[in-house]
Amino acid sequence: MTEMAKGLYIDVSSSDIFQIRRAFVVGTMVRNNHKLPVTVDLSLGAVRFVNKALPLATEHIKIYDKTLHDYMTTFMEAGGMIVVCSVSLQGEGLTSDDLLEGVIVSDHDAIIGLMLEQEIKILSF
Repeated sequence: MTEMAKGLYIDVSSSDIFQIRRAFVVGTMVRNNHKLPVTVDLSLGAVRFVNKALPLATEHIKIYDKTLHDYMTTFMEAGGMIVVCSVSLQGEGLTSDDLLEGVIVSDHDAIIGLMLEQEIKILSF
């Protein structure tokens, strides 16, 4: 049997809601089925979707009867971590007060360290 990775880092920079959804579905499956640490890092176009007041993410668009915030919340309830790029957050005119509960502003050094870990798998959307 192949040796399992020690964790998963998912980089999401796309504003495509289907790619964002997929990142959280995959992350939740890894958390629930393998109990590995999973971090989803949102940057660029994806950052706006963690805005707790954005109707597009909270109520207007549903994929399989769930909003993007539902997928994010389910992921965090499974033990996943969501971080957002501070530069992209600022570029969207948002602050940490605007974020969905549980989402944190990334520490760039910690994220780069995580990405460079040999035993961490990286997915990018």
